[in-house]
Amino acid sequence: DIKVKLEKVREIFRAAAAGIITKAPIRRVPVTLIPRATITATISKNIKLIVSGSSSFEIKNKFKDSLVGRTVNFEIFPLNFEEFLQFKNYNFVRNKIYTAKKIEELSRFVREFVLFGGYPKIVLTDEVSKKEKLLQQIIDTYIRKDIKDLANIKNIDKFNKLLSILAEQSGSLLNVQEISNASSLSKQTIESYLFLLENTYVIKLVKPFHKNLRSELFKMPKIFFYDTGIQQMLWLKNLQKEVLGSVFETAVFSELIKKYTKENIFYWRTKDKKEIDFIINYKNQILPMEVKLHGDRKTANKKNIEFFLEKYKLSDYKIISLNPNKDHFWEM
Repeated sequence: DIKVKLEKVREIFRAAAAGIITKAPIRRVPVTLIPRATITATISKNIKLIVSGSSSFEIKNKFKDSLVGRTVNFEIFPLNFEEFLQFKNYNFVRNKIYTAKKIEELSRFVREFVLFGGYPKIVLTDEVSKKEKLLQQIIDTYIRKDIKDLANIKNIDKFNKLLSILAEQSGSLLNVQEISNASSLSKQTIESYLFLLENTYVIKLVKPFHKNLRSELFKMPKIFFYDTGIQQMLWLKNLQKEVLGSVFETAVFSELIKKYTKENIFYWRTKDKKEIDFIINYKNQILPMEVKLHGDRKTANKKNIEFFLEKYKLSDYKIISLNPNKDHFWEM
């Protein structure tokens, strides 16, 4: 009932004004029914509202004019690998010399992190079956319900099929026409869903890097999910026992975006199919990075990296692998 929910909102305001800290998720309250003047006037006195989740996207769109200069946006991602280790009570110091035993221990943790993702409750849960149930709950309550309501999605079966197709393609080039054919959704509808999924931090579309080879570049974006646990549950309906290539690449992307921010992560591909998985363009430094499920600097084919390094007059690169090698996952 809308009246009951609005009264709950008023209670939050009154509690905050009285100095009481509240944590109260109010779901599915039409933000147009919350008086704008009441919110802005109250906030300007002594209340700070922290709005998270899919509702924050709706509020930003509804009140974007009145909130100018009144808000600060924070991006809060699932745990990165160092935070994951903290949750595991594992002592880790970056940039030190690692013993063989330490590398073996960290490599086991990397596999666990890649297989299950970085949502805090998932990390703290031991049983795989319980992890799956919790991830499914996130999917059902946040992705399939809240986002469905935001987009006013009528055909939920087609939307669910789209989510499964996108999860399978995480780490791949995004061909909207092919997805349209597979999902029986129009290109316009898919593009609107992609926009919403990206702005609610379910997926990220990674653009190609360009500098001097603009005419040669492939312009199609790559798609990545932010969390490997969510990716696997949407795609395969359960968590895997072994790390799959696309899941590992998604995990690397997730780690990179937390360190370098989403504006600085690219991929590189030319029309003659020379490709590098990631290009980091951060603080005027360019770093090419290849992701190999198995392999290292000695065994990997570095032909494309060498071409890129020569073209852009660079010397440094990384090859991230599950195998213990010079470019450790935890040192990206």
